[in-house]
Amino acid sequence: MKQTFLVLALLLLMTLVNGQKFMIIGNDTLPYKEEIQIRNGDTSYLSACRTFEKVNGQIINQSDDYCLRQGLWILNDTLGNYWKGEYKNNNQIGTWKKFDRNGNLIKEARKVHLGSDSYLVKEIEYNNNVPTVLIDRKFLAFYIDYFWLLIIIIFGSFFGRVFINSGIYNNENGTDFSPIYFFAPGNVSNNFHHSLLCTFTLWFSNYKPENKQDVITSNVLSLISTGLFFGIIIGLAIAGEI
Repeated sequence: MKQTFLVLALLLLMTLVNGQKFMIIGNDTLPYKEEIQIRNGDTSYLSACRTFEKVNGQIINQSDDYCLRQGLWILNDTLGNYWKGEYKNNNQIGTWKKFDRNGNLIKEARKVHLGSDSYLVKEIEYNNNVPTVLIDRKFLAFYIDYFWLLIIIIFGSFFGRVFINSGIYNNENGTDFSPIYFFAPGNVSNNFHHSLLCTFTLWFSNYKPENKQDVITSNVLSLISTGLFFGIIIGLAIAGEI
């Protein structure tokens, strides 16, 4: 009787410490289990993709219908150490922290992602709570974190000024051209020269007074687009990334 009670107590303790894993099939939440399939002498394990664990009432280690890790995860190693951090679509996001078996912080790391590529931009080790910075790539982290926003601003400001420049040149030259030209073999539309001027004029200094407001807007957009573009190139070069 005592042995039976001891076994039950140990099983309960393991459940509380390690947590209980569940899987979601349809609308049902079931205890997690793997099915063994043997085909042509090969053994494979079949399991549900949509799973999660519950530890001390907290939902962790979730995967979605496509087996992609999502949300808070805690990953243990054989020494009792564990990593804690967030996943989004199978990518580690934000700062991940590694703790020893006693809960002491021993490492921090951060990765950023661009497409299918991942970059380690921060790594700090802790020894008796004293941090040692191993990797700190601030500019690369900023560049990738805001990559699409920077692209939108650069291209939006560069090509937006083309249409403003078209109005300026039409007013200056008494024309009525569109900034968009068409060409075919042996034939180019009449506004070809106008379109080139609108695209590659980055700064106006001489203009009619009535064009002043448009000129200011165009010059500011030129500063934004070229400044950001060359700023990124120079920043990446100084940081040793290119």
